[in-house]
Amino acid sequence: MIYAVIADIHGNYPAFRAVIEDARTMGAEAYLLLGDYLRDTPFLNDVADTIRSLPNLTAILGNGDIRIISLDKTRPEVCDHEQMLPNFWTYKNLSRENMEFLKSLPESADVITPFGRLHLSHSISLIGHSPRLGIFHSGDYARRMERTPFTMRDGMRSMQRAAEEYAHEVAGYPGDICLFGHNHLQFLGRVSGKTLLNPGSCGMPGDYDTRAPYAIIDGEISLRRVAYDIDRTIDAVRGFTPYPHAGFWGRLYISHLRSASDLTVSRFWEHARRTGGGSFPMDNDAWRRAVSTYAFK
Repeated sequence: MIYAVIADIHGNYPAFRAVIEDARTMGAEAYLLLGDYLRDTPFLNDVADTIRSLPNLTAILGNGDIRIISLDKTRPEVCDHEQMLPNFWTYKNLSRENMEFLKSLPESADVITPFGRLHLSHSISLIGHSPRLGIFHSGDYARRMERTPFTMRDGMRSMQRAAEEYAHEVAGYPGDICLFGHNHLQFLGRVSGKTLLNPGSCGMPGDYDTRAPYAIIDGEISLRRVAYDIDRTIDAVRGFTPYPHAGFWGRLYISHLRSASDLTVSRFWEHARRTGGGSFPMDNDAWRRAVSTYAFK
């Protein structure tokens, strides 16, 4: 069995379609999806419909997906916090079939293969564990890149060294090959006899390569990047204004897509935390001030 591993689509349907087509040319027979599929674009049902059509699918929830399905439990009629409008819009506009599909997914999964047990999770506990592991954060990765540019291979080596500092913890992870996403940085390493694989963010890569990343597992692991029609995604996001501040979200999204860097987004959240005093979600007055006073560079 040849597996395609895909994470963090974030509503970028053109990137997702390009990855699926490339995976088929690679002989993919099964698909392992690691969460954060929707939001921020008008393509949400296109993405979800395509996921549901994939053969031999194993899919899990990401943190963004969990926020969306949690709204279906409370079924709010209005969104009290303007900061949360992208989640609310997604909840209101996702088809019933796709909402039920999302709600059916687990938060982790295991797949037994001839080459070992694959454990799927949206993130691993290394992420956010220590300042020494900042290289595993897309925002810190971007700030390091801006200070002293490095190659993707150098970045992967730095992540490998950081992971080795927590070899004892990694040894306790379930599975022989640990698949994770969440931080939007493609990574392949080996620690404590286990393989760590992040296929990268299919829809919003954060490692300065705008092509859509994913991975193929066929005994060996191949990291893949696929060119796609990024302008189609940008045009869709630029014209997407169904709720207040959608245009601002779009500018953040487009900046990330064009640069494959989290720098603009992370700088905005730093600005928003200063403006709102660190509260989450922010009250609407503070949110409006944060949006109106942020200076794009």
